[in-house]
Amino acid sequence: MKKLLYLSLIAISLTLMACPYEGDVALCTYEEAYKTDKKLFDIWVAYDEEGGRDEVKIEKGNKAVMFLSHKRYEKGNKLKSIEKYRAFATLINNEMLFTIEKPDGKYHYCRYAWTSKNEFYVQFIEEDFMESNFSVDTVTTENLIESLEVNLGKDALYSSKMEFYRKYSPEYEKVRIFMKKSGF
Repeated sequence: MKKLLYLSLIAISLTLMACPYEGDVALCTYEEAYKTDKKLFDIWVAYDEEGGRDEVKIEKGNKAVMFLSHKRYEKGNKLKSIEKYRAFATLINNEMLFTIEKPDGKYHYCRYAWTSKNEFYVQFIEEDFMESNFSVDTVTTENLIESLEVNLGKDALYSSKMEFYRKYSPEYEKVRIFMKKSGF
C-alpha cells in the first residue's frame, strides 16, 4: 500500500511540473456540453510530495457547466492561491474531455477517470506534445478537435495522472495519515 501511495505521489509531482496546453478556443459551447457526472460534485484533494495540496470544490453550474474553486496550499497548510474556473465536457471518439475555462479567457483540456467511488484522476493535454504535433496558422475548435481525434490514443498527449480523493473519505484519510507520518 505504501509503495502504491508513494508512486501516486510521484505521479502528482510530475503533473504539477508539467505544462498543460493552453488554448484560445473551447472544445464545444456551453450549450453543446455533455451533462456532468454528478458524482464529481464535492470537495476533492490531491497531495504533492513537497507536502502541499490542491483542494478543488466542484459545483453544478448552469446546464452542463461546472464551477471549480481551486485552492493551492503549501507545506504547513499555508494558502498559496485561490482560482476559479468553469469546466464543461465534450465527447471526442468516445473519450470525455473537459474544457477548463480560466478567468483570463484561455483554456486547458483534460480527461478524467474514476479509480474508486472516492477517487479519480485527471490528465491534462500536454503543451510539448501539442507544439510538436499541432501546427496551424489559426486555431479553431474544428482543427483542434481534428488533431485530438488523431492523437487521443497516444499516452504522450497526456500529463501524468493527478489523483484526487473525496475529502474526508476513507481513501483521503489513508493518504492524509500517510503524508503526515512521512513528514510531509
